[in-house]
Amino acid sequence: AVTALFKVIFQKLADEAFKRYARSQNIHSELKQLGSTLSQIQALLNDASHKEITDESVRVWLNSLQHLAYDIDDVLDDVATEAMHRELTPESEASTSMVRKLIPTCCTKFSLSHRLTPKLDSINTQLQQLEKQKSDLGLIVKDEKPKGTSRRNETSLLESDVVGREGEKKR
Repeated sequence: AVTALFKVIFQKLADEAFKRYARSQNIHSELKQLGSTLSQIQALLNDASHKEITDESVRVWLNSLQHLAYDIDDVLDDVATEAMHRELTPESEASTSMVRKLIPTCCTKFSLSHRLTPKLDSINTQLQQLEKQKSDLGLIVKDEKPKGTSRRNETSLLESDVVGREGEKKR
């Protein structure tokens, strides 16, 4: 479940309109740090999913990570919604631009940026704490593909005993 949620989060972080809006709101660096920490944690998920079966502390760690991932998704939804709103309504910006020019820029940028920056800082702090717990939990980066033994394509059947369609036609 966490892996699927991470996939959705990474898709949102990669969206160009999302990035443009984040830059305009001065929250791009916080989102970049978020993506970096999530990438480090994502590398541990394969090992954690195997260990959660037998290790209660790993199960609690994954549960905390899942709850935090939902919080991240909620914050990113807020940013994406606002970015989409800005993309779809550029004409309303023109009509309010005269009024906005009269208001100092410190007051106009107050909206989303000041609301989200503390949330993003808190989320980044919690993520870093979860990432630091990896050594205590014994989590390591593992390949997703199981390492199986390679099988040779040989058969134990003798050629003379094999009857195919041609053999059936002759009978």
